[in-house]
Amino acid sequence: MKIRTLWGFEGNAAKLGTASDQVRAGVTLESVEDEYAHVLIGKGLAVSVTEGAGPKENKQASAAEKKAAAEKAAAEKAEAEKAAAEQAAAEKAAADEAEAARLKALEAKKEKP
Repeated sequence: MKIRTLWGFEGNAAKLGTASDQVRAGVTLESVEDEYAHVLIGKGLAVSVTEGAGPKENKQASAAEKKAAAEKAAAEKAEAEKAAAEQAAAEKAAADEAEAARLKALEAKKEKP
């Protein structure tokens, strides 16, 4: 397994595939036994190195992209708030209509005797 050391340490040269037990930080080791490599990674002494796994470059968001994203988020929030307000108004209208029907029924009941 291919690993890159994060810290200097003394290890097992046979398992590391090196001539010396002492390993410096920042060294890439090509042929480390898998189990030993995982132990070193687990202890935070090294990281696994795989070809082509990382991004080629980091792309920073431009000011225009940040502004467009913020405007989109604001528009979505406003649309959601508008939909919620419309739903609340529709529910209130339905409740008012039901209350009016109930009061009308009570009035009709009082007039019948």
